[in-house]
Amino acid sequence: MTGHDAAPTPAGTPSEEAPDGPAAALPECDGFLLSEGEEIDGRTVGECVAAAMVLAGSGVQRVDSDDGTSSTVSFRWDPDYAMSVDGDQQVVVEGDTGWVRMPGTGWVQADPDSSDPQVVMATGVVDLVRVFSDPRVLAEGFAAAPTWTVVEEAPVPADDAVADVAWRLEPEGGVLPLGDVSVTDYELWLRPDHLGVLARGTSSYAGVSVTTSNTFLSWGGDVDIPDPSAS
Repeated sequence: MTGHDAAPTPAGTPSEEAPDGPAAALPECDGFLLSEGEEIDGRTVGECVAAAMVLAGSGVQRVDSDDGTSSTVSFRWDPDYAMSVDGDQQVVVEGDTGWVRMPGTGWVQADPDSSDPQVVMATGVVDLVRVFSDPRVLAEGFAAAPTWTVVEEAPVPADDAVADVAWRLEPEGGVLPLGDVSVTDYELWLRPDHLGVLARGTSSYAGVSVTTSNTFLSWGGDVDIPDPSAS
């Protein structure tokens, strides 16, 4: 996958991308009009947002949960896929490999052929992170809702998001049905170029509910991803 060398939009500033900008030209975004009251097919929402992310080439988001956990995720698709998670657990994925920082050990590289317990654990974490960071998985998640409604263009309820005004979308019934996990009260905030500004919802599984918000801090430009192989 290739990206687009776009300069990041400064935090607190609405995107200056016009609706006829690069994202609007993506075939995946055909029929996806950001206008109050519009209803969009779930698969169109997923494929358009995923394609816009890849076009941006890179980004940074912060993930906060009401269980007290927080992490910063940096990612890029151009020139090669890489991402890092910096929080309670530190993870780096670089191409076909990856690392997890283990307490008292440092960076442990994934290796599917290893029987070392720490390496086995690192391999499982890296594989999981790689799967859930794939834009195609994001697209399938959004497609789980039959339709989405563009509710309004409004101030974003996050001070440090990549834009302070964005379009708020809600899935049909406010729910994303993701297999055994149900995500309720879900909101997706998008810039005019269909890039994410904020996403939040409450996931429930086995009687436990956690509210999580994903605040996008930048799109495009350089991102800081550690290189554990140099350690």
